[in-house]
Amino acid sequence: MKFTASGDALIMHRLPGEYPGRERIREFIERGDARITNLETTITDGNCFPSTFSGGTWLTAPEEVLEELKDFGFNLFGVANNHMLDYSYGGFFQTLEALRRRGIRFAGAGENLYQASRPVIAETKAGRVALIAVTSTFDDTARAGVQGPYLPARPGINPLRHREVYGISPEHMGWLQEIAEVSGVNVKNKRRLKTGYKLQAEDGLFEFRDMLFSPEEREGKRTFADQEDLERTRRDIANAKLTAEHVVVMIHSHEMKDENMESIDDFIVESAHAFIDAGASMILGGGTHQLKGIELYRGRPIFYSLGNFIYQNEFVQILPPDFMRKYHLPYDTDPAQALAARRSHARNGGQQSGENYLSVIPCVEMDGDTCVKIELLPISLGVTREKAFKAIPYPADETEAEMIYHALARLSGEFGTRLEQKDDVILVKLQ
Repeated sequence: MKFTASGDALIMHRLPGEYPGRERIREFIERGDARITNLETTITDGNCFPSTFSGGTWLTAPEEVLEELKDFGFNLFGVANNHMLDYSYGGFFQTLEALRRRGIRFAGAGENLYQASRPVIAETKAGRVALIAVTSTFDDTARAGVQGPYLPARPGINPLRHREVYGISPEHMGWLQEIAEVSGVNVKNKRRLKTGYKLQAEDGLFEFRDMLFSPEEREGKRTFADQEDLERTRRDIANAKLTAEHVVVMIHSHEMKDENMESIDDFIVESAHAFIDAGASMILGGGTHQLKGIELYRGRPIFYSLGNFIYQNEFVQILPPDFMRKYHLPYDTDPAQALAARRSHARNGGQQSGENYLSVIPCVEMDGDTCVKIELLPISLGVTREKAFKAIPYPADETEAEMIYHALARLSGEFGTRLEQKDDVILVKLQ
């Protein structure tokens, strides 16, 4: 069985027809029996109110853009990401309805946690494939809920929560506790503890507002996957393996270990390993909009981030007053002007950072439970192209392919994964 996949499809408008290189992209994707992408937007008619929060930018696009992704050949969509509730429940349900109306199989969101976490199945000529999609980046109000005995369940996304603990030296801990006392930052916590509305932090941990600190000689942040979400997903994988040849897990995450955009947070590695231990054939990561390393864990690939497939973030057509207020703009500012104002504050190029426009499309071949071949097609989204042809996938040119290879070889080398270039693709060495 073969699998192809893309990074995030942040699509805002139709593509310019059969542009040069599109057929090569389509041909490579269609090598896969299962062909998977992440839909990084809501699909609405633009007539639903926004949430007070967003995934960074309030994203919505017309239903017709789904035909572009279907035209590339994708037959499985992940929709667990930080934008699914950008336009509250109205936008959420419009998105689900549009996907179902177009006959698109999707995973990662639903009317309740059961629907959001259950795998979607693709019947292929090579066997059955199950896709499970989770996201670790979301406002807590976007998390799907469990059906109770008396109340309906909450719609939302399939969550992968995590906990952060900050290790600081005993000396620094003393300073922090003194700061908390003199500033009154923990007054609310103390009151809620006394009235029973809050539980005491675990022994050995100090809570500074909503942050947990631990006295340790080795300082730094550590993250841990939420055991409830981790075990639920492991069960879903094991159950899916009973009726499908392969299970693929998509993890959407914007969390990083440090300020380096290439870094991978501890709980993501923990979760990816746990999911493969439970029977997943591969892990598809995304969220931070740029490539990260590839790990071969127990002989199975973990793509920690595939970057972008379509990245039309600067082409958003509507934005709520909340966006304007955040950037101190008049409420009636045109969306294009508002996005330009935000870009002007970026210190690293922001949306126009070159690494956001370079990616790969993997083609993974499995023989039974054994991964026997991984090819990567380098692609470019054309950061310098004219507007009509920008932010959409092309086969990378020779210079871009060389950049992608060296960056991915460096990042994957940290996991002991070796790559080589051959013709217009990159091969992952499995031995």
